[in-house]
Amino acid sequence: MSICTAHKKVSLLASSLLLVAFGLYAQSTVSTPIVGFRKTSLPSGSVCIVPGFVKSPVYQGSSLVSGQTLAVTGLNSGALNSSNYTDRPNYPTHYVEIVAGTYEGYSYDIASNTANQVVVTGLPSALNGQTVSIAIRRHVTLDDLAQGNSGLLDYSDAVNIMNSDGTSTTRIYVSGSWVAEDFSSPAGHTIIYPGNGVVFSSGGATITTTGVVKSTKTAVPLYSAAVNYVGRQNPSGGSKVVNLGIGTSLLPYSDGFNVPSFDGSMATVGTYYSDGSAMLDAGYSPLASNAADSVPADSGIQVSVGSDTVWIMQSPLNP
Repeated sequence: MSICTAHKKVSLLASSLLLVAFGLYAQSTVSTPIVGFRKTSLPSGSVCIVPGFVKSPVYQGSSLVSGQTLAVTGLNSGALNSSNYTDRPNYPTHYVEIVAGTYEGYSYDIASNTANQVVVTGLPSALNGQTVSIAIRRHVTLDDLAQGNSGLLDYSDAVNIMNSDGTSTTRIYVSGSWVAEDFSSPAGHTIIYPGNGVVFSSGGATITTTGVVKSTKTAVPLYSAAVNYVGRQNPSGGSKVVNLGIGTSLLPYSDGFNVPSFDGSMATVGTYYSDGSAMLDAGYSPLASNAADSVPADSGIQVSVGSDTVWIMQSPLNP
């Protein structure tokens, strides 16, 4: 099985993403989040996978912002600190997600913590001095995709992570985890950020994802220099194109995205644009509100944008 790669193009790429998925089992109560697992069947070939779950929060509450520091209580000092790996020092293990207000859905990597504060990167200056509602979660990683798998082959099956600068990073499956392009350096810690996808190349396998169904919005960056593999975190089923909510994030009649086929060939079955709000088909005609065009569960779309922007996704509990 060859490793799938991707290259930047100015126009929409004539390629696609695929996923065939089945079986969602979940449990919930009034006072607890919805948790569950999903088994996903991968065909032989290359597919895009957007993990449908996030990790349970290790902390939730209100927090006062001071620069890049957020006040917390009761954490173990150093428990959220970044880690050092062969390919990257200061690799984040956890992130802060803002769960209410203007910045709902935005997340920020944690660099370090004490018992009463966490230090993050990239927090907007507009939040300085504000009190925000947050959740702290451990990142979903490639090792989470390796758990409970059936049929993945050592030194053959692989994933590609698309980077914001247009490059891609390859990870190769080995014995329940992943290694880097040198086929030896451990790389199972590689992060899959919320709403982002990976391109998975295999000879056919089954993977199992587990976690919490996200009950808040998700802010997903879209980069002009990159091929953006993204999708809704909706483990219970697919999403209709007209309900994706991406229209307001796309430049009218310019930015657009492809929706994949389901056979592992990465062939496009639909191309879509926006008029700044509503979705348009490949001929720039408005897509009917009852149009059947959809994206499968656990899969994603391939987005091209002319300038960096952010897609604010609704929770799958608010379709």
